[in-house]
Amino acid sequence: MYPSKFEHVPVQSIDDAITALKEYDDAELIAGGQSLVPLQKTRFASPDHLIDIGNIDELQYVEAEDDAVRVGALATHTEIQQAPPIRDHVHLFSECISQIADWPVRNQGTFGGTIAEADPSGDYLPVMQVLNPDIELAGPEGERMVPFDEFYIGMFTVDMAETELVIGARIPKIETAVPDAAAVGSTYKKHAERSGDYALVGIAAIVAIDADGMVADAKLSVGAVGPLTRATEAEAAVEGTELDENALNEAAAAVREAVLPDEEGPEGEYKEAMAGEFAERALQTAYERATENL
Repeated sequence: MYPSKFEHVPVQSIDDAITALKEYDDAELIAGGQSLVPLQKTRFASPDHLIDIGNIDELQYVEAEDDAVRVGALATHTEIQQAPPIRDHVHLFSECISQIADWPVRNQGTFGGTIAEADPSGDYLPVMQVLNPDIELAGPEGERMVPFDEFYIGMFTVDMAETELVIGARIPKIETAVPDAAAVGSTYKKHAERSGDYALVGIAAIVAIDADGMVADAKLSVGAVGPLTRATEAEAAVEGTELDENALNEAAAAVREAVLPDEEGPEGEYKEAMAGEFAERALQTAYERATENL
């Protein structure tokens, strides 16, 4: 199937993009096109106008700040993954990106489009939930920053007006996420039918430990099983422990209880079981990486 007829509207600046969004009622933004074009081909999205923001140079950056890394909306997945500030300070994000689809998609797809789409089966969402970056938006009323936990409302739904666009994000460095910890480790674990497929389960974990190796703080998010889930009971189960087998088992059970699989019957039961299994693996890996940093 081919996309329905549309008018291509190229813009060269953020202001031009906002003006176009105000001018055209039935319009969508496009840059890398890895999220929108498949929807157009299946007619799930049929905008009359495509506002092409792909040439707005001011949105193409990855920059380090004192306690964060700023990422522009038009930075591609590959550019983010390979950027030294990300590899050095937010390895969790780099690890996640390495598991997105394949090289062509990672080379073309952009940060802003992925965040704005909020696809529940995408890899970014669990990572964003545990990092809780500030999402930068621009619109007719100016620019604003919204913490991810307020920006993300639910599946395919975000706090962004029709005349606004994502222009970037300020992502906290892992070592500053828990400032009082002796060491911090993190990881992203993905379970899919085949390499490059959408996740059946995606788990992001951050574990901070004290000088004695006890878990001082844990952050755990489960994606792709159903609605994005912050596994707070699982976090509580491991905090104050040395992440022994009992703590891991309790955390896995808490994850299985927390998730709401988007399928029923054996498929849903499988997703629920894998969520617990991969949560356990993610916590273990994050803890081991934290101990290596002591």
